[in-house]
Amino acid sequence: MKSLFAILFLFVFIVSMNSSLMAQNAQGNVFVVTNFERAFPDNGSARELDSLTTLYIDKCFGADNEYVVSCKVLRHWWGHDNRDFIQIVEVKNWNDVVKANEKANDLFMKAWPTKEDRKKFNDANNKYFTGKHSDEIYNEVVFN
Repeated sequence: MKSLFAILFLFVFIVSMNSSLMAQNAQGNVFVVTNFERAFPDNGSARELDSLTTLYIDKCFGADNEYVVSCKVLRHWWGHDNRDFIQIVEVKNWNDVVKANEKANDLFMKAWPTKEDRKKFNDANNKYFTGKHSDEIYNEVVFN
């Protein structure tokens, strides 16, 4: 029993002296990944979806959003389920995740200033998605 306590004490001592065993320091940029499930409406087209997506990305995550390092949209190309529609927003650090999102919301309100404008855009865009999505946040691993 004494040896168990000695091992436990040693483990706690080592961990408390070296917190890097429990967590890594953030190294690279942060990526906010949202995977939307696409719908295929009868009254829709790939051209319209591309146009709406381009407008949204340019207006909300483009050059006017100083917190965004890059933004990409991926469409499913090959595999068993062609409903994946993925948006990846890259920022420099954890704090910029919130700032980039807040700025994107402000820019959205500026690009579509009236309630009617926003409803028209959202109705046109939302018909391409089921409402199911997932959100993940990743930290870039930088190898020395």
